[in-house]
Amino acid sequence: MAMDSTARAVAGMLFVLAAMAFTIPAASGQANVSGSDSGVLDLYLFMEESDLAELYSRGDGSDERLNGSVRLSPDGEEIEIEGVRFRGTSSRELPKKSFDIRFIEPQEFLFGSNVMNLKATYTDPTMMREKLSMDLFHVLGEPASRTKHFDLYINGVYEGLYVHVERVDGDLLASNGLDPAGTLIADDFRGHYYEPGIGRLSAFGYPIDEQDEPEAFLETTMDSRGDPDWGAVHDLVSWVYRTPAGTEFEEGFIERFDEENFIDWLAIHYLIGDVDSFGDDYWLYLDTEDPDAGWVVIPWDKDLTFGSHSRRDSTVNDYFGYESPVAGGWDNDLVEKFLQTPALRERLEARMVYLMDEVFTEDYYAGQLALHEEAIGESLNVTPGEDAFVLHPQNHHGDLGYLAYHTETIQDFVRLRYQFLDRAIHPVPGEPYAASAEIPADPEESLVHFTDSDGWVIATFEVSEVREPGTIAAAVNETSENPGIDRRWEFDAGDADVSGELTLYYRNDVASCCFPPENWFVSDAAVRDDRYSQWDLAMAREDEAGNRTMLETYVNPYSNKASADVSLQGVARFVLVLPEEPVRNFTWG
Repeated sequence: MAMDSTARAVAGMLFVLAAMAFTIPAASGQANVSGSDSGVLDLYLFMEESDLAELYSRGDGSDERLNGSVRLSPDGEEIEIEGVRFRGTSSRELPKKSFDIRFIEPQEFLFGSNVMNLKATYTDPTMMREKLSMDLFHVLGEPASRTKHFDLYINGVYEGLYVHVERVDGDLLASNGLDPAGTLIADDFRGHYYEPGIGRLSAFGYPIDEQDEPEAFLETTMDSRGDPDWGAVHDLVSWVYRTPAGTEFEEGFIERFDEENFIDWLAIHYLIGDVDSFGDDYWLYLDTEDPDAGWVVIPWDKDLTFGSHSRRDSTVNDYFGYESPVAGGWDNDLVEKFLQTPALRERLEARMVYLMDEVFTEDYYAGQLALHEEAIGESLNVTPGEDAFVLHPQNHHGDLGYLAYHTETIQDFVRLRYQFLDRAIHPVPGEPYAASAEIPADPEESLVHFTDSDGWVIATFEVSEVREPGTIAAAVNETSENPGIDRRWEFDAGDADVSGELTLYYRNDVASCCFPPENWFVSDAAVRDDRYSQWDLAMAREDEAGNRTMLETYVNPYSNKASADVSLQGVARFVLVLPEEPVRNFTWG
């Protein structure tokens, strides 16, 4: 099935324009290709002190709206609102609050809506992930929320940088050329998990026909907008449950879904490593007036992407990971059966390869990250004081003043994730932590990856000089000591003789939903604790006798990497070490 032909034509035109922009290097001022607004607007929220005190003191789960007003400048025109409350689920428990502000009239600065979803993005030190992710869908002409950054002032005090994410409703449908009166629903089994007879995180896989009143049951276990056709929803859930993966599923899927939209939705989620998306973080739309229409998926909630996710049941951390598999999850049989159907998975993987190679390239991300850093960097550098952050501690949970490092981590994620996905799509034999790379006499690409058979990048080498080409083998082995990182990197250059910047990647992770809980650092801290700091790591070259020569080293612990200029010839061994006396007191920012 396909979207309305006009909508798809517009999407195609946007894609062509976007593809043209991808060829422009970041340094030349690449244009923002999204449908979202760049830059930061001011938003002044005014509330009676008693109402403000109630908002921050009452239970986080309260959805009662309290009175207030809004201005776009300190002395600007007052804009009436129906009320304000906190928004989100688990995010309500975080110290920087997200807001739902309902306006009496539609507002131009909200893309013509009267609903404002101000997301605090406290878990994201770049405060870019939500916008970067949604922009990918816009580039492909797929329906998704538009975004806009705001500096929020509450009763005249600066309380942080926020991102407004457009509500998924009839207004969003209309702006994407879809019928605003169509069926729009979201899976909410997660919110009803503990109710008798459910015990699942998704409706897709539930025996809905065992219910006496299946449509009424779905109406109580799903979120919705407008007046959905619950009969159509029932048919879809029932079909997923009773249809096995394979040819029958493929035929039924093509009949029921907008295949291009669904594949793009899945592909982007795997490219950005969003493993939190198959429960209640998407919407399904159907144009019930068009008998030939297929279901369309609309994304939602993209803060846990580009390496950011929960560790030890918390999303407030600086851990990094890119190895989440191309898999389902959240009990969602729709996604699982799609992936288990060879023909559908083959088309998904082909689309992923195309998007990585031709559309969402490293140059694309470099340009977008530069634009976002320029747009919001000043706001991210606001520090707590008398006139800032009275109600909230700061913009995000991380170290302040490290935006360049945090931004680089997103770029590193893309590079490493693409290597991982390439191995997942095109498997190669080999052992973990062993890889080889060819260095030609005149390399077309200066950056060489040493990626093992599991898709983990042992190291990268930025070639600056090739005196003799050849194949270099790399391996990582355990050491009997822990000088900082308890591994030794060994490179056998054979006949090759090259110089360049060597970057070593190490594991530093703990128990999580999605990534190997393996840690090579002397502490299991994501960046540092009161004794050890990854910022102090230095690369050292070891000779056969174990003597070490220290190298001038660049470290980004948010990406778990350390870099130094080296020459590779013969056998070369490297370790990452800490000073003999660990630093116990830190000054940051």
